[in-house]
Amino acid sequence: MKVCTDACLFGAWIAKNTEWDAAKRGLDIGGGTGLLSLMLAQENALSIDIVEINEQAATQANENIEKSPWKNQIHVIHSALQDFHSKDKYD
Repeated sequence: MKVCTDACLFGAWIAKNTEWDAAKRGLDIGGGTGLLSLMLAQENALSIDIVEINEQAATQANENIEKSPWKNQIHVIHSALQDFHSKDKYD
């Protein structure tokens, strides 16, 4: 799956210019290939759940995350958001 320059620039900007100190858990809705979650995990000790409806994108996200040093911080859920239920709360 392709990654665009806009996503890379946006992810880098968000990771560097947002206060994440108090955040413990994040939810990436429509996380695609996992790029933005990986960029956030590089800069923050944030536990991230990705909800992705597209099976190919969820598979690609899992592959990308498994190859990264942040694989213990990010979890991919292949589901529609309407069907996603979590007992966890997100910051």
